[in-house]
Amino acid sequence: MTANENDHRDEERTAAIVTLTEDLLEFEDLARSAGYSVLYESIQRRRGPARNTFVGKGKLEELKKLLKERPVQVLLINGDLRPSQHYLLENELKVECVDRIRLVLNIFSTRAFSREARLQVLRARLRYEIPFLREWVHNAKSGEHPGFLGAGEYETDAYYELIRRQLSRVEQELAKMDRDRSLRRDQRKKRGFCTVAIAGYTNAGKSSLLNILADERSLVENRMFSTLSTTTGRLEEGVNKQILLTDTIGFLSDLPHFMIESFKSTIDEIYYADLALLVIDASDPDDVFRKKLETSAGILFPEVDPSSIIIVLSKLDKVRDVRAKAILAASTVPCQEVVAVSSMSGEGMPQLREAIALTFQFPVEMRFRLPHGEGVEAFLSWLHDHTEVLSVDYGDSVEVHLFCREKDHSNIVSRVVALKGTPVSTA
Repeated sequence: MTANENDHRDEERTAAIVTLTEDLLEFEDLARSAGYSVLYESIQRRRGPARNTFVGKGKLEELKKLLKERPVQVLLINGDLRPSQHYLLENELKVECVDRIRLVLNIFSTRAFSREARLQVLRARLRYEIPFLREWVHNAKSGEHPGFLGAGEYETDAYYELIRRQLSRVEQELAKMDRDRSLRRDQRKKRGFCTVAIAGYTNAGKSSLLNILADERSLVENRMFSTLSTTTGRLEEGVNKQILLTDTIGFLSDLPHFMIESFKSTIDEIYYADLALLVIDASDPDDVFRKKLETSAGILFPEVDPSSIIIVLSKLDKVRDVRAKAILAASTVPCQEVVAVSSMSGEGMPQLREAIALTFQFPVEMRFRLPHGEGVEAFLSWLHDHTEVLSVDYGDSVEVHLFCREKDHSNIVSRVVALKGTPVSTA
């Protein structure tokens, strides 16, 4: 064992996991990514959390005895604690209790390097803490709660007001960043850039894919949420158009709304992109693979058009038969195509590049006139988003000249007819 590995072990905090289900694979990955050394797990099989203390009374007494015999620094709760549950658990067990949301936030805090990422994490943490502070203020006007929010520098009511003011400042700064991001997005579009978002579950291989496609040097680690900031590179080789690739924050199942909202600007990169590469780890067991697909679908739809999604099955070098996974992926998440790749061997990368290039090829030329009237401007806006519009001339009528994809041709013709438009002869 190296000196660095010894140092890392010394920094790890000891923990035990408390869970109501045996489905612990993802939670164990989170604990490991957060740097905890899990010494043991305590399972109470029940349909749902107990109202007051998450676990039942019998399990609570059992945990008290267990913690005396095998003390740990932290209890990791595989679930989302209500403020009252968190308060009662820590007071009964006299140990810091970290639920799933706080665990994710702790990981985010160590992975946020850009100014925007740090602000997004801070916003999520403050939104999470406010209800807990209300509970704390209600139950304990003074004294330090074990492990709670870093504890005790301020009186609890003053600290509560400080958090509210800090959240307001963070919201204002992030709103300005959102506006700047929107302006940059519009400028790229005007300059003719096409955009591709690399999306998918955390630790699926998104950064590795960006590094290969765009010849980038993004951080690649075998742990969850190795990076939170978006990284943008230019697609190299095999395409005539200017295509920008953006790596985005990893998905995670069952995140509360405020967490998704806190990282909205990062997730928006997926929604505004011309194409989304949904990266799924093909080496996962079938049940995990399906769950990740369903989680991804819940985040992508209905904002993303299925025809703008290519599913990328990563880690092909670790899979014996990828065909079954490809069929399952296509049946779970509607998409235009499924491509299997390996970032290690390079297998499948030429096919992926070709699929991306074909997405941005507009081989069909069209010219037509539209009468001025209701629905025309909305149709023109759609054309600018989905085709290569060469010109729009306004006169007695609106004359449009564009190139489109073959799959869009019939749809455009139908909409032109519905608006009482007419084709323009090119002879």
